Amino acid sequence: MLKTNIKLVGVGLLLMVLVVGFSATPAISQQKKALKFGVVAWTEALAIGDLIKYIMDKDIGQPVEITNPDAGVAYTAVKNKDLDLFYESWLPLTHEAYWDKVASKVCDFGVIYEDASMGWVVPNYIPKTLVSSVTDLDKAEVRKKCGEKIIGIDPGSGLMQHSELMLKKYPELKGWKLVGGSDYAMMAALKRAMLRKEWIVVTLWKPHYGFSRFDVRYIAEPKKILGGEERSHLLGRQDFMEVFPNKVSMFLSRLYLSIEQVNELVDLYESDDATAAIKFIKKHPSLVRYWVTGKVGD
Repeated sequence: MLKTNIKLVGVGLLLMVLVVGFSATPAISQQKKALKFGVVAWTEALAIGDLIKYIMDKDIGQPVEITNPDAGVAYTAVKNKDLDLFYESWLPLTHEAYWDKVASKVCDFGVIYEDASMGWVVPNYIPKTLVSSVTDLDKAEVRKKCGEKIIGIDPGSGLMQHSELMLKKYPELKGWKLVGGSDYAMMAALKRAMLRKEWIVVTLWKPHYGFSRFDVRYIAEPKKILGGEERSHLLGRQDFMEVFPNKVSMFLSRLYLSIEQVNELVDLYESDDATAAIKFIKKHPSLVRYWVTGKVGD
C-alpha cells in the first residue's frame, strides 16, 4: 500500500512537472526568439535602427538581429514574414509602389518622424545663376562640368526609382545618366568632388548628415516627381502582436522623433556609431522612458 501511494505521488509530481514545463515553454521560447529586424543601409535608418535595437535589448529584454536588405527586398520579406520588422518605409510617395503591394499584409506601427524630403543636390560653390533647377542641367557648360552624371544610391530605393522617372519626363535631361551605388559611395563621391571644387549632382534626402557636413543645396524640381514632405514609417509582419510580447508592440507604437532629434542622432551616429544610442538616451531620458513605459514626465 505504501509503495502504491508513493508511485501515485510520483506520477502526480511528474504530471505536475510536465504541465508546468509545457505551459512555461511558449513563454520561454517567446523570450528567447530573436526579432529579425531589416534596416535599410541609409544613414538615418541605421542610426534609428541601432537605437531601437539597443532599447529593446537593454530595457525591454527582446533580443534583436539586424540585417541590411534593399528597400524592395525588405518590403517583400516583411510581407512574407521572413522579417519581423522593417525600417524605414517612406510614404506617401517614395515607396508608394512597394507599399501598394503589401499594405494589407503588414502591421504599420506608424510615423517615426516626418518633415522629410528628397531631391537632387549640388555644392553651393556652383553659381545659382547657372544651376537652380533640374532644367538647368541642359546647359552645355553644366553638362560638360558634371559629365552628364547624377550620382545616386542603391538602385532599389524609391529616390532612385523616381530619379529614373525624372530622366524620362524632363526633355532637358536627355543624355544624362543616373549612377547607382550606395549611400556611402554617393557621399564619398560628393566629398571627393567638393575637396577638388568639381561640379557634381547627387541624389540626397533630409534628414541626412550630408546637409550638416557639406555646404550643399537642393535644386528645384518643377514637375514634383520627387514629391513634397515625406514621412518615415516602421512596419512589422502582419501577426507581429501575436508573435512578440505586448510590451514590444507598445514600445514601437509610441516611438516618435522630431526631425531635429533625428538630425542629432544621425550626427552622433556618424561621429561614433558604437556610442550614438547611449549618448542619445542619456540626453533624452524622459522621452525614452515614455517610449518604454508610456509614462510621461520625469
